[in-house]
Amino acid sequence: MVAGGFGIAWTLWGASGLARGLAVTVRVGGIVIGAGILAGSVVLQRRARRATRVGRWAGTGGRSGSMFSSRGYRLVVAVEVIALLAGAALLGATGHSEYTIAWFAAVVGMHFLAFGRLFLTGFYWLGAALLAAGVAGAIVGLAGAGSDAIRAVSGLIAAASLFAAGGWTVMVSRAGLRD
Repeated sequence: MVAGGFGIAWTLWGASGLARGLAVTVRVGGIVIGAGILAGSVVLQRRARRATRVGRWAGTGGRSGSMFSSRGYRLVVAVEVIALLAGAALLGATGHSEYTIAWFAAVVGMHFLAFGRLFLTGFYWLGAALLAAGVAGAIVGLAGAGSDAIRAVSGLIAAASLFAAGGWTVMVSRAGLRD
């Protein structure tokens, strides 16, 4: 669900750097893909809840807790929010706000790298992809492109990375529930 929702947000932000006709097409595509991931996630969550209830009733128990309720998760997200806000403020104060999207992508990438260390190694590739989205946007800007190009590059690479992660997770989870 998180990947679908944030993938839509990154799509909308990144598409703001594209020409009007292309931007509309990319936005619609991103919303459709993100909504598909969200819908697939909702179905999987319902099935998982039913399986957990049946497992508890049968005495087999169920998974307790989640990464979202862990101390490590809260710490990583708190550091992430501070870094996002501080970086955006610094970029704005120095007249380089066009790099905000690249900064956000890099920070979110670092947050997923931390999640890879704390929770699941699968987060490493997503973290690397989002970090690459930030670096790519910064390189485009340093090469002389304007804020539109920076937004398009960082935002759309970030969106594609989240859609790939979310889509893959939904597909693999669906296959696992069928077994």
